[in-house]
Amino acid sequence: MTRRLILLACSLCLLAGMAMAIPCDGDGDGTLTSSELAAAILDSLDARQMGGAVEAPSPGDLRDAAFIYEHWDGRALTITDTSGQTTTLTRPIRRIALFNSDSLEMLRSIGIEPDRIVGVSKYVLEDPIFYPEYQGKANLGSVWSPDYEQAAGIRPDAVFLYASISQSSCDEIEDTLSAIDPDIRFFRFDSFRPTVYADEVRTLGLLLGKREGADRFLAFYGDAIGSVAGVVDTIPVNDRIPVYLENWNDYKSAGKGSGYDEKIELAGGMNIFGDNPVEYPVIDPEAVISKNPGVIVKIVGAGETTFGGYGDDDISSFERVHRAISDRPVWNQMKAIRDGRVHIIHTDVIGGPEYFIGTAYFAKWFYPDRFPDLDPRAVHRQYLEEFQRLDYDLDEHGTFVYPA
Repeated sequence: MTRRLILLACSLCLLAGMAMAIPCDGDGDGTLTSSELAAAILDSLDARQMGGAVEAPSPGDLRDAAFIYEHWDGRALTITDTSGQTTTLTRPIRRIALFNSDSLEMLRSIGIEPDRIVGVSKYVLEDPIFYPEYQGKANLGSVWSPDYEQAAGIRPDAVFLYASISQSSCDEIEDTLSAIDPDIRFFRFDSFRPTVYADEVRTLGLLLGKREGADRFLAFYGDAIGSVAGVVDTIPVNDRIPVYLENWNDYKSAGKGSGYDEKIELAGGMNIFGDNPVEYPVIDPEAVISKNPGVIVKIVGAGETTFGGYGDDDISSFERVHRAISDRPVWNQMKAIRDGRVHIIHTDVIGGPEYFIGTAYFAKWFYPDRFPDLDPRAVHRQYLEEFQRLDYDLDEHGTFVYPA
């Protein structure tokens, strides 16, 4: 730990006290009642406007008490995050540092105020088109290369990390920052896994006083997912189309329990490597040929394929990848190649919190006859306008799928 970090840790330890009770809870019974909140407001008005002698709560205490009364029913809040870690809070979170950019996107969906975010991962700062309002926030680096001085210096109430990605790196970040400031709270969410997605939205809505925003977003999300699930549920397992999914690195697929395996299943496909115990296995090309998939999906946007997405309007790179897959030796023997069912999709619409957009594309590609009216682009447009609050014209900008 650097000398600067040691000095910062010492100063924060001097400021840190015992865990605070609920502010303005006059009788200390752990429940802030309407009468206690009213008394605190009157005491504050008396002291500040009338010169009263009664010791009044600070503006910060009064503000926090009002939040707790409105959003947490006047009681301490205990939540369990996706990693299984349980935390109890007696104060609202007002200063958030996010190493997890996926959680930032989810927070924006439920209506978080940008000024509550004091630090973000470097990936947010490298994406000014999608995250314009967060440019200029403190750069925390990444979970693999954190900037501890920045993270500690912005004095966050809470730090958000991943629940299932790079757990050892996230553990190190938590241990280091906890040693500097024991009052920081740590939360771990993924914000991209279908099995926990809705639960994470609800938990974050409760934690941050955004339950209405969470409910509104989940209604939209439920409609998007439900429009696919309702049809997929009618397709017998034995009739589901075999799918080969390839990550941005050639011949790297998705195995059992991976996020992409879940997404193929949600769209009604049968992942041909879904029985592989490795989450993201490297595959022998001949194994793909022997399994003869009916659809091939290639993901781009990272690794060997850093193009496309919101900042790239040129579709030619997608076309080049599409041709390269079709031209692989002997692959023209496979049904997917013969039938022209090779599709390219960008990680911006399948890899993160917006995965339900990509899942809609999957469903449309897997079963075009069963989804004649499904419009993934319309779902994408509504997501950007209503929940990401972005002025972005999908008809003019961005490359996300090919063939469109």
